Amino acid sequence: MNRFPTLPWRLAASGPFLLLAACGGNGSDTATGAGFLTLGVTDAPVDPAETVVIQFDGVEIQPAAGEPITIGYDAPRQIDLLDQQGGQRELLLDDYALAPGDYGWMRLMVSAGADGVLDSWIGIDGAQYELEIPGGDQNGLKLNTPFTVPDGGHVDFTVDFDLRKSVHEPRGHTGPSGDPVYMLRPSLRLVATDRVGAISGFIDPAVFAGQTCSLPRDGYAVYAFDGPGVTPDDIGGAPPDPVSSTGVELDANGQWSWRIAYLPPADYTIAATCQADLDDPETDDSGTVQFTGEASVSVTAGADTVHNFVPMP
Repeated sequence: MNRFPTLPWRLAASGPFLLLAACGGNGSDTATGAGFLTLGVTDAPVDPAETVVIQFDGVEIQPAAGEPITIGYDAPRQIDLLDQQGGQRELLLDDYALAPGDYGWMRLMVSAGADGVLDSWIGIDGAQYELEIPGGDQNGLKLNTPFTVPDGGHVDFTVDFDLRKSVHEPRGHTGPSGDPVYMLRPSLRLVATDRVGAISGFIDPAVFAGQTCSLPRDGYAVYAFDGPGVTPDDIGGAPPDPVSSTGVELDANGQWSWRIAYLPPADYTIAATCQADLDDPETDDSGTVQFTGEASVSVTAGADTVHNFVPMP
């Protein structure tokens, strides 16, 4: 079984993205002065990758009226998305001054082609392989979400790359050197950074008693679903798909800790699995990927909701 699925790439003008929340301020096209935009990237992990590096060349922003604004970097920036987990993020723009007013979309400019150059790449078992976003070099990653920059104010967004849904292992797709080239079909969430919260806790492995588990680093994960009382399912199976997911880390207290960040305030269902590495987003794995400890939790902006997965008494 491939560790990542194979599928054809499709990039529509609107992009295959999940866009949640985009707003900010009361600017207008006729305002004077300047407003400020901060934009960061974060990640939900993928198994069994050790690194997932994307090369960003800049950001393009479209005002409601006028030509796009291209913000290029002096030198390309290679960002390992696996370093941006559990609430961490890397800034693409930091208080960048923009004319106040309305904007229609933004585009992340990336270099990720099957050209034999490790501009964007994935590390697996100590080896590095090209990571391709077909059309990415020409089209970038477009986020079709309008937003407003207020006069003298500040807006802050975070783009969440859900790599568990996004990285796919090819069959027979190789680069110039003959090595496999991995595909990235981005599944992105754009959220207003100051209007989100998080869910965190730890997993007691005893909750998986009776199940056949993968190694904790590969298989332990927590999935979050939109709404309370949801019956959890794998990615790509019958609805619903998770809003986000996260792996676990062995913390200083010897506990398998986890944190799902950048969630808009709402009620969610969370569930734990020890077989996340078997979750192929292109197939229905409901007979393979089992969940336990389902719970309904509420997320509040600016706060962590704590929930620990422990055996029921």
